[in-house]
Amino acid sequence: MIFGKWSDLLLKPYAENLIKDDAIVRHGGRRLMAWSKRYNTLRYAGKKKRHERAYRERWEELLRENNGGQPPARRLEMKDGWLRDDSHSLPHLDRLLEQAGEIIDERGGRKHSDIQQPFLRSLLFPGDLVKFPAMLDFITSSEVLALAARHLGTVPVLSKTRPPGVRFMESNAALDPGADGPYRTSQLHHLDLHDTPLVYVLVMARDIPPEAGPWTFLPQDASDRATRGLGYREKGSHYRVTDEQMASVVSPSEQVVFSGKKGDVLFIDSSRCFHFGSRHSLVPRFQLMFGLTTPCRTDLSQTFLSPVKYPLAPTDSALRRMVLER
Repeated sequence: MIFGKWSDLLLKPYAENLIKDDAIVRHGGRRLMAWSKRYNTLRYAGKKKRHERAYRERWEELLRENNGGQPPARRLEMKDGWLRDDSHSLPHLDRLLEQAGEIIDERGGRKHSDIQQPFLRSLLFPGDLVKFPAMLDFITSSEVLALAARHLGTVPVLSKTRPPGVRFMESNAALDPGADGPYRTSQLHHLDLHDTPLVYVLVMARDIPPEAGPWTFLPQDASDRATRGLGYREKGSHYRVTDEQMASVVSPSEQVVFSGKKGDVLFIDSSRCFHFGSRHSLVPRFQLMFGLTTPCRTDLSQTFLSPVKYPLAPTDSALRRMVLER
């Protein structure tokens, strides 16, 4: 096989550098993403065909089996790249919030070894997806997957590399020694590059007031205008965009702030909607984050990162097994 483990090994020494800012500036993010998509489409051609065929030929059957024989209760659909659901009625949401509360009580406000950024810290430990099963039950529920599949045009995959498909993050200025400094990394505007299209699902595990540094984004139409105005993803364009640069092409009044009550949920294509977060989290922000992608990503992280192995049971539905990819 031309595209397989051997080709991954050949690419591995170079792949990680291709998602760094200097490579993005030199080659252009759009070009790097397109090249990676072509490689992954060849590397995972069989998986791509299986997921697309399942979505095209037996999608309703898979949804029903995954939902105890019943169709999803609601038909949810993103518009302009996003959807906010404050109904607090999504499947397994109550259990998810209860288990997230246990984690916050045990680990919130404390320093741990797993730090994504000083202002953004993971609260998940190894084994938590078994200990707290509502996390996978929620993201693999038929109502959530039906929305994601409509946007992606295929049976989704829960990300196994970068970013992890399941994250539980605390943003807390009290734990950030640089809280008074300039914004950096994900505190700046950006579009995700690990796949496009994709669906990110954000869940407030506690109330998130404006003082908690909430996730803030531009809808897709405004983001498209910003992309064109900035020449974003073209050669010479950086991955991160400052407030001043963004304000030169799109009014800050078009930004949407994801603040609100525990249990509020945001579905968003973060590869098409500029976003930032975790700015001045004077009130700790506790947020669950789930990443659903297509079977063939637009980065090469699967060549150099060990994939997450999601727990599966013999009784799991065919759809859940496809999404968790074991």
